[in-house]
Amino acid sequence: MLRPTLPTLHPLAQAAALLAAMLLAACGGGGNDDSGQPVACLDLPTVTWHRSATASADWNDIAIDPRNRLWLAGWAEGSVGSERFDPAGNSRAVVRQLATDGRILWDSRHELDTPGTDSAEAITLTPEGGVVVAGRTTGSLDGRPNAGQFDAFVAWGDTAAPGNFWPRLQTGTERPEHPRRVQLATTGDVHVAGWDDDHVPTNHVVAWQDPIAFKFSRSGGAPALAWRHQGGSLAPDTADGLAVNATGHTYLGGGAQSGDRRGMFLRKIAPDGTVLWTARYTSVGFDHIAAVQVQPDGTLLIAGSVVGPFRGGTWAGDQDIFVARVAADDGRVLASWQFGSSGADWLTDMKLDAQGRIVLLGETTGSFVPGQANAGGNDLFLLRLAADGTVLARAQWGTADDEMARRLATDSCGGVAAVGASNEGTGAQTRRAGLIWFWKP
Repeated sequence: MLRPTLPTLHPLAQAAALLAAMLLAACGGGGNDDSGQPVACLDLPTVTWHRSATASADWNDIAIDPRNRLWLAGWAEGSVGSERFDPAGNSRAVVRQLATDGRILWDSRHELDTPGTDSAEAITLTPEGGVVVAGRTTGSLDGRPNAGQFDAFVAWGDTAAPGNFWPRLQTGTERPEHPRRVQLATTGDVHVAGWDDDHVPTNHVVAWQDPIAFKFSRSGGAPALAWRHQGGSLAPDTADGLAVNATGHTYLGGGAQSGDRRGMFLRKIAPDGTVLWTARYTSVGFDHIAAVQVQPDGTLLIAGSVVGPFRGGTWAGDQDIFVARVAADDGRVLASWQFGSSGADWLTDMKLDAQGRIVLLGETTGSFVPGQANAGGNDLFLLRLAADGTVLARAQWGTADDEMARRLATDSCGGVAAVGASNEGTGAQTRRAGLIWFWKP
């Protein structure tokens, strides 16, 4: 598989929330929220498709609220395979809320749609029952002219009535921006991470992919850009992992493909946007950190893909996945675990569930489940680990087409919902369908 960056394979705005902040109940238990209704567990088909009747569609991110309803971010009515960046055409950004049984409760429809190309890339939920979405657009969602190609945008849904639409803020440069993660800090500030895509204004590359990060503040009620971090080197490098700790420090995880700084990195940024340090763990250009999580004790979990043994781990012989616990003050590795199949494996997301277990999502050309053959091309896999790295459960799913893994979320009952997509066809004839894969270990 050997995927140097996500853009070649994987590639907002929002909905108003009908959420209520409340205590979670165990599956089937008697816990209630302030509506007086018991919390239901997710009960979905194994796979739920997100298709467009005449074009392509995709899911990029997923979140699960305190009532175990799903919030999805993606796009529809677009095309893939015909331009440098997917999607193309007049795609609309989609934010959707689903009931625990998969029924559509709310859809943003054309609230996040411009005459250009729009995509919802990342989503997170607020403690008050709202949502925050980050995405990209070639049009304008806040009334200002687009800076060039894809601008990044953030939209807030703080009200309790879907359709009563949100403040939106758009930012960009002449380079195409590709936000991939969004997180809400305890202060209410919104943090976004991703990269600038290759900048080719005419017939040559002016700049390769570079990591970017933003902090948006809502002090005084009006959203504003507090700072922007722009990484950069002469080689392509991206940031796909994001975490913000209780003191407002930002952690970016990613990888550089070549040059003297190639390999995976973790970067710490102060609350004012100052870069404090960058820890580098390998020197292989295919290695990449895809996810970063703050743990209850203040340490960090990082997870990604690696070629070769990582810190004494056993290498399966191709591209493997890894998880490491690292110190928040300098990024030093405290413990690590490595996993691989007979093929190439690519990690895209990691979450901690309500019981503190680690859940991993990715793609494989091999098999993570003993006795289960790969369905063809890239399959999706899920692993659930104990806090010490012991594998507790594993699953794999795929079709004869290539599947692409995106993000995952867990409910309060131990269920896992992962989003991704399948490509059918090649080049300009490619059609893409998004999917939700539900797993109950």
